[in-house]
Amino acid sequence: MNEPLVSLIVCCYNEEKYIEKCLISLLNQENILGEFEILVIDGMSNDRTRSIVKNFLQLDSRIKMLDNPAKVKPPAVNLGFRASKGKYIAICDAHTLYDKNYFSNSISIIESHPEAWCVGGPIISIGESNFGRANALAMSSPIGVGNAKHRFSEYEGYAEMACFPLFRREVLDWVGYYDEFFDINHDDEYCFRLRKAGGKVFLSPIAKSYYYVRNSIKGLFRQYFSYGYWQIAFLKKHKIPISIRQLIPFLFFSVIIILLFISIILKKFWLGLLLPLVYVSILVLSSIPILFKKEIRVAINFPIAVFILHFSYALGFFFGLFRFSVNDFKRNE
Repeated sequence: MNEPLVSLIVCCYNEEKYIEKCLISLLNQENILGEFEILVIDGMSNDRTRSIVKNFLQLDSRIKMLDNPAKVKPPAVNLGFRASKGKYIAICDAHTLYDKNYFSNSISIIESHPEAWCVGGPIISIGESNFGRANALAMSSPIGVGNAKHRFSEYEGYAEMACFPLFRREVLDWVGYYDEFFDINHDDEYCFRLRKAGGKVFLSPIAKSYYYVRNSIKGLFRQYFSYGYWQIAFLKKHKIPISIRQLIPFLFFSVIIILLFISIILKKFWLGLLLPLVYVSILVLSSIPILFKKEIRVAINFPIAVFILHFSYALGFFFGLFRFSVNDFKRNE
């Protein structure tokens, strides 16, 4: 009876800007019919993150901090899995705020869906600059992220994955732990194995979370380059993509390059320019509704944000083709 109902695993590294807000939102969770614990797994941060967390340790015994010398997230999650005691285990991001009923509602969802091994809510993206706000819109729009259901704030139903998932504890026996080879896309890969094992992922908008997106072109480029780069690792391990959506950026820009070469060879330059012009036109037209809301600077940045999402992912995908070998995953077979 003394074991916590839910264990909240917070993985962080140099999150001094957000960690305090994140922990406050977790401590303010309501309507959980039982105790909960918060396990902060820190990647040996060299900013103020650790001192901020230590202040919380003195204020609330439900918070514990563990060190993650590997610095990246999969080993942090596995450390949290092993240290957790809850009937349910949730993986949280320090870059995020959680509605006061996020976890009580998540528990209600999983208890009313016995077929679901993992639940959560589609994220609500927040930007803190003009580019960040444009990025938040792009990451919540089909033109930016295709059919990524976990990105659409009002979506309810089955999905590929949950960004901030709550698992049944039995999942550790049914699926195992995170594959620590994956620096990025580890959550996608884990939920894929979960679904392959017979479980389902269910999302409901009653579980609300607020994710702070990248506020600069450089930050967004690096984020989505890494997503594309590590998608190749997934493909070479599992032999199939999680979704056709994840192949489209690379295929699209590959076609553009091929048409450019053909247009030069045939000296029909309009052929090489046609597809890029159509693409740019669609991006510009998609920003018009934002203009009607009198958000001119956000509207100007919106096509840029969408292009960065697509192009950086495609470029990362290209470089990943030359990085990963099938031999990297033989240990997992």
